Order: sequence, then C-alpha cells, then structure tokens
Amino acid sequence: MSPWHDVIDWVGGYPFEVATPDELFAFYYKKGMQLQKMKTCNHLGCNEFVFKRSAE
Repeated sequence: MSPWHDVIDWVGGYPFEVATPDELFAFYYKKGMQLQKMKTCNHLGCNEFVFKRSAE
C-alpha cells in the first residue's frame, strides 16, 4: 500500500484500499488467472471473486 494509507492505518482503521472490478480482473489475468465465480453487492457489503489459475 502507499505510505499515505500506511499512516491512515497506523492512526486507526482497517488496512485496505479500494479497487474496481476491472482493476482486479486485469491484475489477475496478467498472472494467468481466470474468474470462476463472482458475487456483487449493490450498496452494503463486499464483492466476492474466485479466480483459478489457467491451465497452460
């Protein structure tokens, strides 16, 4: 995480950064993973993704 987020986390709060689904997909696709399942939430809660390493 960035130094700024490290400071915020040190002061208080949960250590996380927000990422869009597109950013997550691009990150995992570059690592040879494919999306297997996805559960999205409209307002409250967290989106859930399951990725699996592609067979090469």
